[in-house]
Amino acid sequence: MRSLPAIYGSIRLPHIIFTGVFFALLLISCSHLNSHTKPESNNAVGAFKVAMILPGPINDQSWNQSGYEGLKLIRKQLGAKIAYTPNVTANNAEKILRQYAQQDFDFIIIHGGQYLNSSAIVAKEFPRVKFAVVTSYGGNNKNFGALAFRSNEVGYLAGVIAALKTKTNKIAFIGGEPQLITQEEAILLKRAVQKTKTNINVSINWVNSWRDADKAKSIAEAQIANGADILVTDADLGNLGVLQAIFGNKSVSAITWMYTIDGVQEKYQIAANNIVTRVVQQVPQLLLEGATLAQQGRWEGKQYKFGLLEGVQDLTPFNGSLTPQQAEIVKSIKQDILTGKIDIFP
Repeated sequence: MRSLPAIYGSIRLPHIIFTGVFFALLLISCSHLNSHTKPESNNAVGAFKVAMILPGPINDQSWNQSGYEGLKLIRKQLGAKIAYTPNVTANNAEKILRQYAQQDFDFIIIHGGQYLNSSAIVAKEFPRVKFAVVTSYGGNNKNFGALAFRSNEVGYLAGVIAALKTKTNKIAFIGGEPQLITQEEAILLKRAVQKTKTNINVSINWVNSWRDADKAKSIAEAQIANGADILVTDADLGNLGVLQAIFGNKSVSAITWMYTIDGVQEKYQIAANNIVTRVVQQVPQLLLEGATLAQQGRWEGKQYKFGLLEGVQDLTPFNGSLTPQQAEIVKSIKQDILTGKIDIFP
């Protein structure tokens, strides 16, 4: 066996073993931390620091990935140092948010309304840190506010389109969870349907989950069996189940919500011929809007909503799914929303 170099001659073997074990445990500990909190550094001195917690994985091709893409956009556009923690449960959200606040992050994004209570507690403890929850929420008018789309705008437009397209006069809305923002979509959808065409039945349905494609599929199948020929769905991963339910059924069409994620929407193409249009809500741009306010010192801890006017949401081209006359009606309604001629408040 080769002997140790002379410099180690006076060190006892147990000491060497102990030192090796110590560093091995240290590496394991660091690895464990990094599996939960993912820092992506910008080495600029005094860089704007932004952290995010997410309810699911950053590669889900849906809500969570759209949040992560927003975080990367913030890094690119604002030169921010970023960090994130995926798969956060309601039980550990408060602990993780507190850790980010203690690490002097300037702006902490909470990517989901399920963390409202935990966020409010931590925001009160750290008044100098800015917090933003991505949902409809009034804020504390200090440091804890919200970022949301004006989903009532696109909810109304979806209702107009659904009313123009239905032949059975039966329309079904399938939402993920009945949070304030999705409830507003449903209310405005129903209002638009009734103003566009009388004697239409609108069924409002909730999956009570953003990730249950099977349950969404079952709801869709039941609504189709009941005669609905237009399904409007904002159920995140549940949208896939709705599309599976209508695949191959030429008599049923859908209007779906989606988030802007380049090149990852292939699995949602299974019923492409049944899609009238998609509501595109650009989560990355929404998050950038909020982070810009925080970096500029203009974050006031209130509700910030963005929509058609700011270009953070819109409809995809109809590509022949509407007649020219129907397309003109939708275009006119959209303009009336932008100019305030149509009341789109619940």
